[in-house]
Amino acid sequence: MSGPGAPGMQTKSKENKDEEEIQQALKQLKLLHIKCRELRTTIPPEEVFQSFMRSVHAAHSEIKDFGDLYNSEESKKALNQAKKSRETNPKDIKPWRAKDDPHWYDLDN
Repeated sequence: MSGPGAPGMQTKSKENKDEEEIQQALKQLKLLHIKCRELRTTIPPEEVFQSFMRSVHAAHSEIKDFGDLYNSEESKKALNQAKKSRETNPKDIKPWRAKDDPHWYDLDN
């Protein structure tokens, strides 16, 4: 039996279709790879490094500021007062929640 509906022709047609799909997928992957490589030069490495170092310095400064504030005499005094209060009356301590005090972040309130 030969003709367009023959099993051999269907197999060959299916193989061609599979081959076309594979070629299209490879083309898509190649484009993806090219775009990925182009991203490497979107931000020059020097800028990335400089930005990173600025962030590191800023973070270091913020951590140092917090440490200085935490270790200050005034903070130690406030924390010791809270500790003594907790030791004196441990059962009636109500947990503080930021949602209960919407202006907690504002030092003037």
